[in-house]
Amino acid sequence: MNVLRPQSSPKGGFTLIELLAVIVILGILLAFLIPRLGQQEDIVKARLTQVRLQEIGAAIGAYEQDYGDWPHSSWQGEWGPVPDTMNIGVECLVAQLWSPEAGGSLLSEDYLDNSDGDSARKSLTTFPSRACFELVDQWQNPIAYFHNRDYTREDLYLTFDPKTGEQVESKVKGWTNSLTGGPHEPRKFQLISAGMDGVFGTIDDLTNFRRRDE
Repeated sequence: MNVLRPQSSPKGGFTLIELLAVIVILGILLAFLIPRLGQQEDIVKARLTQVRLQEIGAAIGAYEQDYGDWPHSSWQGEWGPVPDTMNIGVECLVAQLWSPEAGGSLLSEDYLDNSDGDSARKSLTTFPSRACFELVDQWQNPIAYFHNRDYTREDLYLTFDPKTGEQVESKVKGWTNSLTGGPHEPRKFQLISAGMDGVFGTIDDLTNFRRRDE
């Protein structure tokens, strides 16, 4: 008598070809997703930098209320010899916002860095350090600062390329209004971030004023 045997079920799991296909598909998806995730991160950093510019602008406004003028963006003789001309405008800004006379600033110290490593002959701030600090953006690059008297001056700023990590030197001037031909904020000041590319003077620069190219 013939005995019927139950048919064996096919083995579970993936074949090698199926696994390779899954790996290829995942690789393709990651190739699309990773750049987009990087772009999303830069978008968040840009928004946070814009908020930071507003906070710094408010601190500058409070300084003007107390002293009758915006902080200088040029080195003052009573500070001693100029350490160097790199990042000079924002270093002058920090020296005044955190000056002993002003009693320091309410801005977060996390906003400070010393990208070019220079220092003054004496401490210019409420900090013991003699370092010439800069206010930096979310990419840790110095934010350029100009008092309206210095808009036409060409300053040298040191930033870092976010892709390569290499240092980049940029010449920066105050932004001109393309409609009027005059400067933006003609009676106030300008704050400029180099943006996500780390280079000043490009379309992704962030400012404390609204530009016509935005």
